[in-house]
Amino acid sequence: MAKTLALLTGGGHAAGLNAGIAGIIQKAKEKGWRIYGALDGWQGVIKNMYVNLTDYDAMSCVNKGGSILGSSRVRPAPDQVIDSMKKHSIDALIALGGEDTLGALWNVYKEFKVPVVGWPKTMDNDLSETYFTIGYPTAITVASEAVAKSFDAACTHGRAVIAVVFGRHTDWVAAGAGAFGSSDFVVPAEKSCDLDKICDKIGALFAERQRTLGKGFVIMVVAEGASISGLESHIREQERELDEYGHVKLDPNLLASYLSRAIQTTTKKMFGKPIGTAPIVLTYQLRNGSPVWVDMEFGYKLGTKCVDMLEEGEVGMVAVIKKEGEKLILASASLEKTVKVRKVEGTGLFDYENLTPTPSFLEYGKPFMGERKEVSFNLVSRKLLLP
Repeated sequence: MAKTLALLTGGGHAAGLNAGIAGIIQKAKEKGWRIYGALDGWQGVIKNMYVNLTDYDAMSCVNKGGSILGSSRVRPAPDQVIDSMKKHSIDALIALGGEDTLGALWNVYKEFKVPVVGWPKTMDNDLSETYFTIGYPTAITVASEAVAKSFDAACTHGRAVIAVVFGRHTDWVAAGAGAFGSSDFVVPAEKSCDLDKICDKIGALFAERQRTLGKGFVIMVVAEGASISGLESHIREQERELDEYGHVKLDPNLLASYLSRAIQTTTKKMFGKPIGTAPIVLTYQLRNGSPVWVDMEFGYKLGTKCVDMLEEGEVGMVAVIKKEGEKLILASASLEKTVKVRKVEGTGLFDYENLTPTPSFLEYGKPFMGERKEVSFNLVSRKLLLP
């Protein structure tokens, strides 16, 4: 049984991290364990920067955004982690993170078989073996509300709203924002798309609403990692070198700007006049702020589950969420399987031909999002136009 426990938060922050930290501290206290927090993720481990959390008031941070421990995207070598654990007499380690952070944890376990457990954090929802990841419900709640509100701009000014959201390699955030925000279509990251196809859809939707409502408008959600043929790259020129985990830095603001300009130019060629655009970019708003109830509740419960797993010798594992009938329950899964990226493609939750989430996506999201709120078009009937 572990006596001295260390924990860290790695990678991009997501709502619910502090709830997980609170759950770990509270449960470990009940067992009489000493608790250390590594500052700024794996960087704190390899640089031996720890704080003693044994007497920390865990519940003071349970509903707060960000991470009280800080984070980084540093990638440690397994022997660096072991050296740090030995130096501070740390018996077990819990890492709260996504694919990269938990992948590093798996490398430590694979090589040294020390007691480690993972906690599934990522707003991208792309970890395997868990029904959803902590941070995802908050992210798509914020994103879908912003998308739904953007109908105001679209209706009022007759625009094509371009809502760019985080999502480098997978479509969970974009599909969730589109499904629960009632967008007209979604430009994905997992499959490439053609600029002419996008403009054709915009033109058809504009014409249909012009005919039925007297005014054309469109709402589209665009994944940050979208690959659109005919559009210039939105990789930041000064950051084309890969980070420690092999990622380039995309610029969603550039994507919104380039796509906006391209739509206006292309629709002018296609339809004789340009269709106006209203770009919005949703990035750190999806990570910031207090978690929604499901992220806070399950974040905390997963934290307590991690400590129980260590006590029971269930190591090299991740505390996860499973759906059993209509209930969400806690379970465990292997680190090796969990860190494999889960794509939307192949799940039946998104129609890549028509660029729309399927009705199944709303069913998938219902346990943590509830029912989708209907969006109304705030336009007076043009039939009332005076002769």
